Amino acid sequence: MMGKTCFAQVLRRAMLGTALAVCIPMGALQAEAAEIDDAVEMVRMFFAEHSRRFNNNEEPLLNDGKASRRFLVDGLAHDDLQGALMFDPVYGGQDAQIANLNIAPDADAPILRGAAQIHVTFTNMGAPRNFIYTLIEAPDGTWQINDIYSEDDNWSLAELAQGQGFEIRSDPAMEATLSGGGASGAGSGGDRRPEGAGADDRSSIVPGMEEGDLPGNGLAEGGSDLLFVLDGSGSMWGQIDGVAKITTARQVLSGLMGDLAANTNVGLMAYGHRREGDCGDTEIIYPVANYESGQLKPAIEGITPRGKTPIADALMRAADAMPQSGRPANVLLISDGLETCGGDPCAAAAALAERGINTRVHVVGFDLSDEENAALQCIADNGNGNYYSASNADEFARAVGEVVAEAERQMPEPKPAPQPEPVVQAVFEENFDGPELDAAWQVVNPAENLTAFTGDGMLFTSVLGRYANHDDAKAQNRYVLDHALPEGDFDLALDFRIHEQTGYENVWLSVQDDADSQIGAMAWVWRKGCGAYLNLSLIRVSDGKEEARFDTNLFDGPIVARLCQDGDRTYGDRVLEALGTQGAELRLKRRGRQVTAAIAMELPEADGRPADTFRFETEPMTVLRLSGQPAVLAGHWHKARPGESHIAFDRFTIEAGSE
Repeated sequence: MMGKTCFAQVLRRAMLGTALAVCIPMGALQAEAAEIDDAVEMVRMFFAEHSRRFNNNEEPLLNDGKASRRFLVDGLAHDDLQGALMFDPVYGGQDAQIANLNIAPDADAPILRGAAQIHVTFTNMGAPRNFIYTLIEAPDGTWQINDIYSEDDNWSLAELAQGQGFEIRSDPAMEATLSGGGASGAGSGGDRRPEGAGADDRSSIVPGMEEGDLPGNGLAEGGSDLLFVLDGSGSMWGQIDGVAKITTARQVLSGLMGDLAANTNVGLMAYGHRREGDCGDTEIIYPVANYESGQLKPAIEGITPRGKTPIADALMRAADAMPQSGRPANVLLISDGLETCGGDPCAAAAALAERGINTRVHVVGFDLSDEENAALQCIADNGNGNYYSASNADEFARAVGEVVAEAERQMPEPKPAPQPEPVVQAVFEENFDGPELDAAWQVVNPAENLTAFTGDGMLFTSVLGRYANHDDAKAQNRYVLDHALPEGDFDLALDFRIHEQTGYENVWLSVQDDADSQIGAMAWVWRKGCGAYLNLSLIRVSDGKEEARFDTNLFDGPIVARLCQDGDRTYGDRVLEALGTQGAELRLKRRGRQVTAAIAMELPEADGRPADTFRFETEPMTVLRLSGQPAVLAGHWHKARPGESHIAFDRFTIEAGSE
């Protein structure tokens, strides 16, 4: 007779689809239980060490390859893993408030194909988080974590690491464990230092400057030099609107790295980020050079506030990070406090500025009192630079952006080369004649019952409901074109008609990655006391928020002088009628780094005014890099509910070159 325990195991393995369902002796079950306990204990120790470092503001465990190699397979043990990922994979987020922690084996399959599976659950900032840790055995019999899987967000740590370019393969025979089983990770791929560098000899390595990384001396001669000096003192853990200041600084600086001009030479310094109470804690992390886009991001994300605020010493050392050249040079000091090491930052800034006729020292004072701002003002004054006071994340981002723009404005103008006559060529055209769209179009959130091809060669769109605007991911019938944008200057052009009905219609023409990241031109109608008026806007959306916007009321000067003046109001109504019957052309134009929105339409002859061709273009918005897919959307503002807006598309083109 088969015992109950043995029968249960056979049943469980049968349910799991295991090929061989046999009765395992009680001793084997006990051995398996002991193994599971060891695996759970390994995860507990890993989680405890990670949490200890987090709570003590020490370097994250996943950024310390030597320490994490005790818990992780060597292929996941890297000196900058968490920094490269730009979030904390153990907690599932950058900030943390952990409660209700539970670490337990998988109730159904604790041991599966030689690997242990451990469930880790907790709440972070009140939100439940669920992870599965998988572990494998090292040669000495101890467990090593070889992956973390998020059940909530469907990501795997190993896949994320591989996606960031880490070599995650390792030699199991060389695993370093809590028992010291292997040769401390030799041959693991867990360290990306150049061959021949000592395991702890970081001082001899300049990140990103290994031989062969950069042409010549690694400097772009046609650009300017820009050095970021970031405050890593303990006060940067202070929060603004619930977000740590260091988190805001990391996000802003990391985001800028990909948008810098290709010929900008950039470097990174930090102070107070390695040791508590050490006034000599300043570090040139990256000297100024022309690095690949994104190369500095892991270093920025790895800066962890710990110590004091040696501003003067950092500014004196900044000269060592700057190349000797006649190019314009800018230093941006970011600080949330005053000097705490007895130095004279104002004198240091003056000395730094004197090293070159084009060297300027700028300061962003982050979350400072009026008295503290005044005390740091002399750094910018003595450094021939600008001072910016930032009391929140938006102001901080604008301040840093202005310094970067200022640095790029100082770049020497290239000598003009003879230019050939401009050639404008339509590289894609859609006439909306039907019965189907070009196969290159993709329709996001399609609602076919709201669209139809008309007999006169247009695509008619009806707009309903709340989610019907340019920045709504749920907006229906967003047409996205799978077609490469031209390399140089180009226009996106859309002929459209708005039948002013709800008084809140709009047409959106953009280049987008998705609804949360796009830049576009919008023609829109808005109804106010004396009637509707026509507008043109240029809008940039980043991370789901409007980052910049230029609006022009075309019925307040460009077309009519005053909207609510009797004659102008009557003529404005005639213009809106023409918008519905004759239509207009909306353009999104790129010229170099500048993007504008433009509109053109035939104005009617009425009330003593002659027929005329009207053209208007917004002021330019500087966009360092424009990428994505062309998109078109018929929308309306939330005030249009519960009405129905009617918009028609007549022709869309991508035109290469410029007139």
